[in-house]
Amino acid sequence: MEKFIAHRLTFKCRADGPIQMPPHKGSMFRGALFEALRSDFCLNKVLPSCVECPTAKVCPICKLVATVDHESQRGEEVPRPFSLQPDISATLRYEDGDTFTFGLTLFGSAASLYPYVVLAVQRMGELGLGKKWSAPGRFKLAEIWAINPLTMEAKLLFDEKDRLVQVPDIPIVHEQVLHHCRDMSGGGLGLEFLTPLRLVIDGQLVHQLTFISLIRRLLRRLTDLYRGFSDGVLDIDFPALLRQAESVRVSRDETRWLDLSSFSRRRELRTPIGGLVGEMEFEGDVQPFLPYLVWGHFTHVGKDATRGHGWYTTGNRE
Repeated sequence: MEKFIAHRLTFKCRADGPIQMPPHKGSMFRGALFEALRSDFCLNKVLPSCVECPTAKVCPICKLVATVDHESQRGEEVPRPFSLQPDISATLRYEDGDTFTFGLTLFGSAASLYPYVVLAVQRMGELGLGKKWSAPGRFKLAEIWAINPLTMEAKLLFDEKDRLVQVPDIPIVHEQVLHHCRDMSGGGLGLEFLTPLRLVIDGQLVHQLTFISLIRRLLRRLTDLYRGFSDGVLDIDFPALLRQAESVRVSRDETRWLDLSSFSRRRELRTPIGGLVGEMEFEGDVQPFLPYLVWGHFTHVGKDATRGHGWYTTGNRE
């Protein structure tokens, strides 16, 4: 993971009139971001898919939210180079002047798309979000912050008062991850899934998580992101690591299944996107896996990371 980097961005927004949000906001933010990018930057809106678009190699939509790589070993549509950190507060109704935040983490070379993200968030505010039949949903972008949770650094990149946009320059890097892991040494491992974790193994949804199933999916996600958006491939003995993962056991499981669905206006189709939320603990030798689990804070794990799913925190069990 030595060449892997991430940039975590936090967007502070101020309601420009009433906004009515759904209980689980990740799909709303992802849909609004895609709509804004498509509205302003798509050259071929008549096409049903970005896979068919002749401008895919240079289009910011294809590079960010509808990634296309015709030479990829895993098919033309490859993992998107970002994860979404939705507002997980219980507040659903925002009145004029109220503020809310959400986050977006860019990986590797996708940092070059940062200007498009800023323009898209501003456009999101003009188009509105949430239940627009109940409230217009418009907002103003008030601030953008670059935040590194591992070093506790934070930098203001944009303030609506002066309108000048700065470049994010406090990246999350592997050396910081390793330093953070040293602080985690000792004891077992606790995880809290802040947003639904949705894993499918052998065609079946996982309702009872094991450590090896989590690590298998996490390593696949990190491998795909590293290959697609960093300069190189991961040099990891995956079979040996997975054999070690088999010895780590669940010691406490207080997760529950949360049923959710998402409606696509483009496809006129409702899709189930539910998953596991809550806390669990593991016992055994977790040390070899800590760097990957810490990176997973930022990449998320499982399906729908671009909706904010699979977002978790880690901690030692005393």
